[in-house]
Amino acid sequence: MSSHSGSTESWVGMARAQFHDFMGLLDQFFFTPSVPYTLAAIRIMGGLTVLYINFCFTFGLGQYVSPDAWISQPIMEMLRSEVTEYPALPIGWIADPNDPPPVYRGMHTFSIFYHVTDMQCIWLVHGAILLATFMLTIGLWTRFAAVAAWIGALSYIQRAQTSLFGLDTLTSILLFYMCLGPCGAVWSVDSWLAARRAKRLGLPVPVPREEPAATFVQRLMQIHFAIIYVGAGTSKLMGASWWGGTAIWGVLANVSFAPLEYDGYYSGLLFLTRHRWLWEIVMSFSTVFTLLVELGLPFMVWFPRTRWIWMTGSLLLHTGIAFLMGLTSFGIVMAVLLFSFVPSNKTHLMWDHLRGRDATSS
Repeated sequence: MSSHSGSTESWVGMARAQFHDFMGLLDQFFFTPSVPYTLAAIRIMGGLTVLYINFCFTFGLGQYVSPDAWISQPIMEMLRSEVTEYPALPIGWIADPNDPPPVYRGMHTFSIFYHVTDMQCIWLVHGAILLATFMLTIGLWTRFAAVAAWIGALSYIQRAQTSLFGLDTLTSILLFYMCLGPCGAVWSVDSWLAARRAKRLGLPVPVPREEPAATFVQRLMQIHFAIIYVGAGTSKLMGASWWGGTAIWGVLANVSFAPLEYDGYYSGLLFLTRHRWLWEIVMSFSTVFTLLVELGLPFMVWFPRTRWIWMTGSLLLHTGIAFLMGLTSFGIVMAVLLFSFVPSNKTHLMWDHLRGRDATSS
């Protein structure tokens, strides 16, 4: 009896120790303090990209968000309040004939432009959103600017739904994480003003601090990026063209995306089609490369020694998408999100290298 109880206590103690070790690893992974250099770099690069995207609404602002836009104000109000949607039900769900099916009515979304309908006021709001995005980029009142820029981006997205695609989803994700993390703690006007204020008062100049929040938000961005890649890769496995090796050709020869107006590009496609063996090699390699990167990166990028290989593959993939499909802004935002996998100390080293400084002296 005592032997049995002793083995049980030993097993419980071992399980408890393993649980504590696991929780310790999680704590180390998510909350090891770091200086938010990477978040600051993402703020600057992402802010410039979002500022450009929002500025593009200027050329035809009324067509996107005014009462006479592609989706007019009456139609928008109808979509917001009257459209009925039946949610997807779980597999195996059996309806009770006495119960009505679940129904969602209207759209549970928000946009400033739902409520601001005067054209002059619309231009003022547009200017305010551009200002908030610029303030986020330079790091002035960064917390406020990040929230304002995120709400502004959502306002364009929810009102101008005819122009909505993957880029808008990525920009909203990027700005949301800027709201959460201390992205204005370094390389910002806020940090410069804090240092100037300290000098004026005769206090020690504040130095960049290591913060658990910086690591936590950076990890969330990394996990989110990996989930995006898993979804993209597994969805491709559902398409016959990806199994047949012809999916990339559907992009290369697509008149809506590919740069067929360039003689060199068009001649290159003709050359491929006249040499079947080369066409097969290029198409098969491109297909396998795309699937390998999107399905392999979410699992292999966590290993420091091979991380640069997968990040390089991802950059090549999105550079190809930008060139072949004209999705330049999409590729840039994906590259900015990919930068979250760069450790903060490496980002600082890159900055010192760009400045021509020895990192050991900083």
